[in-house]
Parts: sequence; structure tokens; C-alpha cells
Amino acid sequence: MIKKNGLFITFEGPEASGKSSQILLLKNFLKKNKIPFLTTREPGGTKLAESLRKLILKVRSDINIHEEILMLMAARSHHINNVIIPALKEGKIVISDRFADSTFVYQGYVNNFGIQKAKDLHKNLLNNFLPRKTFLFELSTSLIISRLKVRKLKNKYDKLDIKFHNAVNKGYKLISKNNRFIKIDASKSKKQIHDKIIKHIISLI
Repeated sequence: MIKKNGLFITFEGPEASGKSSQILLLKNFLKKNKIPFLTTREPGGTKLAESLRKLILKVRSDINIHEEILMLMAARSHHINNVIIPALKEGKIVISDRFADSTFVYQGYVNNFGIQKAKDLHKNLLNNFLPRKTFLFELSTSLIISRLKVRKLKNKYDKLDIKFHNAVNKGYKLISKNNRFIKIDASKSKKQIHDKIIKHIISLI
């Protein structure tokens, strides 16, 4: 049985770490076992947030880091209030492909806004709304690069830049030093990863 107030979990990690594939496998498992759930993503999840996503992820953009992070906060606020909280109140498992941790890493650390500044904004504007557990997919930069070479580029973060991907990995290491994070070795097989995720999900519901 899922707890009365639902369960909010997120999937985080660098580019090409396999999050989306694992979310699909998890969806199939939950459907098969008739467990109520909702999958969503960030930036996105609502019509407004998806519109902001297009602006934020444009390859060529004149949006500066302060504008970008405020747009992310606005999109997240709308997402939380209109999608995530209502689903949790219905007792669903809510699975989000990326959430606040991506902002702390990509904008806070990689783009030099400041991790703590990003966390403070999240706390002050969004009441520090965080998932109960976060599956953090860890993948070496060399594997990220090799996977991206065979993937169609989709947004400004899908770029073959070793320094960038090293920074993303370092950012995730810096923010994941508490027990909210469940570390996933993303170099393992899809089945091994899926089995580990299901084991943790079952322990939480």
C-alpha cells in the first residue's frame, strides 16, 4: 500500500545516463502491478512550464543565468502546485525526470550561480519542497561522451564537451552527500539497474 500522502521520487544524473529508459521500465512495472502513479519532468510538467522549457533549453539563447534560474523557479512552482501536490494528495507515486537537484548542479555549480544561492532560492520561493528519495545515476565522463556520439542532439546540454560533463558529475557529487540520494551505477545493465530501483520503491510503499 502507498502511504496516504503519496510518494515523490526523482531521477537525476548527467546527460545520457539512462534515466528516461529506467523511468519507462518503472512505469511498466507500476502499471502491471496496478500501483497508481504519475510521471512528469522538469523543466516542464504543465503547459506553462513546457513553454518555459523551450526557452530555457534553446541552443542559442540570450537569457542570462539569473533570468534562467528565475524561469526555472517559476516553472517549478507551477509544476508543484498544479501537478505534483494534487497527485500526491491522491496517494500516487510521482516520478519526475529531473527536479531541483538539476538546478543546483547545472545552474548553481556548472554555470556559477552558486549551489547555496540556488538552494536558498528554492527554500525561500518553493518552501524547500523536495522528493522523498532521488535516484542519482552516476556515469563516467568517457561513457557520457561515447553515448552522446550515437544520440541525436536535442538541447544545449547535449554537447560533446569533456569539461562540461566533468563539471556536471562533480556538481552531483557535491550535492548528494545525504541519505535522500540512492546512487545508481549507470554503467550496469538495464535489468540490474531496474531491479535495484524496484527493490527501493517497494521498500518505500
